[in-house]
Order: sequence, then structure tokens, then C-alpha cells
Amino acid sequence: MTEGVTAERALRADAQRNLELILVAATAEFAEHGLEACVADIAQRAGVGQATIFRRFQTKEDLIVAVAERKLNQMYGTAQEAAGRKRAWDGLRDLMQSAVQMHLADRGLSEAIHERLVADPRLVAKKAELMTIFSAIVERAKAEGDLRHDVSAKDFPMMIAAAAQAGSMAGDGDPDLWRRYLQIMLDGLRTDGERGRLKAGSKLR
Repeated sequence: MTEGVTAERALRADAQRNLELILVAATAEFAEHGLEACVADIAQRAGVGQATIFRRFQTKEDLIVAVAERKLNQMYGTAQEAAGRKRAWDGLRDLMQSAVQMHLADRGLSEAIHERLVADPRLVAKKAELMTIFSAIVERAKAEGDLRHDVSAKDFPMMIAAAAQAGSMAGDGDPDLWRRYLQIMLDGLRTDGERGRLKAGSKLR
């Protein structure tokens, strides 16, 4: 192996490492401060210069989209795990719970999804992939007799957002209050009349 090839590989490894540092830092800054977080703070947190960020992302908007896409990829992995549950209802419940928790933990993600999903083609494509899995879980839960037949996969993002909003309104006073409202939604979606406990902060059944 020549010195030139070795040096090139080292540069690629450094570039990949810097990219990971930038995305991790940006994710944390957006989660804590929303999309108004500045690039200078992201650079400082990542331990790189602002020029390094703008070599990878021409604009702050590109960086926001990259972070949102990364989060959607994580949710896609969660959806695949949910789809593998023996009972589709269990997967649907797990997926809704994970989605609400992700929204609550990452203010920047929530803003990015609501403001950019309808416009950026990269995020639109990721959402479509995620909804394909979601739809399959929903239809299987209907076929298994656990989920009422008059709902569709398109209803679930709104329910997830509503539960997350309830959690945001509760603030630090009752950080698990969202579980109560998500359980009420889940109870309303069942066909068998089974009801979960509504004590705030209790784990979903």
C-alpha cells in the first residue's frame, strides 16, 4: 500500500469522524435549544471549526435536514423492530410509545418534522418509507382483531403529536403524564374493550 493511499484513507476516516461529531453535536443543540441553535455553538460542542461544518453542509438548513433524516432513520429501525413483534398490537403500541418519547426528548426534531417534512424531498422520502411499515403494522393489527377497522395509518402521526404535546404542557411537573393520554388513545383504538391503567406515569400495558 502506497503512502498516498494510506494518507487518503486517513483523511476519509478523519472526515467521517468529524461528520459524526457534527451530527451528534447538532442533534444535542437542536434538542436543547430548538432550531434557533447557532452553528458556532454546534461547532464548539463538536470540537471543530465552523468552516468544517460548512464544508459538509452548505447551509444551516442542510444540517437541520441531515439531523432530521438521521432521526427518521432511527425511527425506521424502531418501526422494523415493532413490525417483528408476534402480535401487531404490541408492535403498534411500542412504536407509538417510542415516537412520543423521541418527540419529547428532541424539541428540534419535532420542529424539523413539522416544518420541513412537507417540503424537503429527502425527508418526504424517509417519511414514506416509515409510513409503509406503519401501515403494514396497522393492517395486521386489524386483521388480528385488536385494532378497530375505521382508523388508518395516517391517523397515528396526529395521535403521537397530541400525546407529545400533552407531555410538553405538563413540563417537569409530571414528565410521564403523556403516558396517561397515550393509554386513553390506545384504549379507544382497541376492538376488544380491554382497558389499560390510567395512573399518570404508569407503564403502558
